[in-house]
Amino acid sequence: MNTRNKKIALTLAATIIAGGALSFTNFNSSDAAELNSTKEIHILPMKISEQLNNKLKNVKLSYQIPSIVIFNKHFSDKEYKDLEKKIGKFHIKNTYSNVLEGFSANLTKRQIELLNNASFVSLIDLDSKISLGKEITITSDFVKNSDQWSAGFADYPKKDRSIYKLNYSFNSLPKEINMNQRGLYLSGVNRSDDLFMFVKKKIDKTSKLKPNQTYLVTFDFDIATNAAKDSMGAGGSPGESVYVKAGVTKQEPKSILNKDYFYQMNIDKGQQSQEGKDAFVLGNLSKSTSTDQTYEVKTFNNKNRPFLVKTDAKGELWIILGTDSAFESETSIYITRTKITLKEI
Repeated sequence: MNTRNKKIALTLAATIIAGGALSFTNFNSSDAAELNSTKEIHILPMKISEQLNNKLKNVKLSYQIPSIVIFNKHFSDKEYKDLEKKIGKFHIKNTYSNVLEGFSANLTKRQIELLNNASFVSLIDLDSKISLGKEITITSDFVKNSDQWSAGFADYPKKDRSIYKLNYSFNSLPKEINMNQRGLYLSGVNRSDDLFMFVKKKIDKTSKLKPNQTYLVTFDFDIATNAAKDSMGAGGSPGESVYVKAGVTKQEPKSILNKDYFYQMNIDKGQQSQEGKDAFVLGNLSKSTSTDQTYEVKTFNNKNRPFLVKTDAKGELWIILGTDSAFESETSIYITRTKITLKEI
């Protein structure tokens, strides 16, 4: 199978999404009824690829095939569980969001046929169709400088900016972490029930990205946090109510002043615990061990849920890492290490 054929599935799926066919309704009773009422299976070429269709011929309904399923809507964890109840259990290898929504898993012929009749499915293909090419790794250890990372803040009013005590610097880490190392320091006081603090970095051809190329992106980074586990405060917990987010965008992520003189992001990051199409929630700032106010390094990654994105015509992307707070007081963190891996598809 040549490289061009290996990319047909993703090209078709990206075309479907680029055409604006996204629906963000939930997996509901009509979806369930649609699966339950299936009596006769009709193979629809626009959903099951030719190669997968050939695999399905002359095999038993219980025969398993490595498959990738692309949705035309966002699926939550609960909706995946509901889907399992309708088509039977399956082990998810990876889930995909942003440019594509879906998952890869070993599915039986019967499960594939049921999914083929579901309106929320756009494409079903062989998992092997996602052919990974060159891998690019971009790391920042902040030994000498900020490595071209910059920062910003959003979700606060222009009028009262001073009381938010917004602060960004390239600073030494707390002594309990490592006094000889530095990191990206972000601090702010949430006084509006919401505060987004973020850092961003542009990656382009200098990092050997290709124009109009699709990449699987994984994040692996450390944050030094002093938020005690299971503690409470105004509006929520200083740990569990401050959500860590990561994303990749074509446009530069910026905090923009809207018509109501309120600073908001120009990308869809979601609000607090909610994800947006441009950012995942990877966890929260709660420490795993100590309950005092000392800092502890916590690692975040999305290795089981890669971010799927396509570069622009210039071969450029923007990485964004940040915290979205529902805790109505001060949050101060250090980003101590970042590793971004991009794999060609």
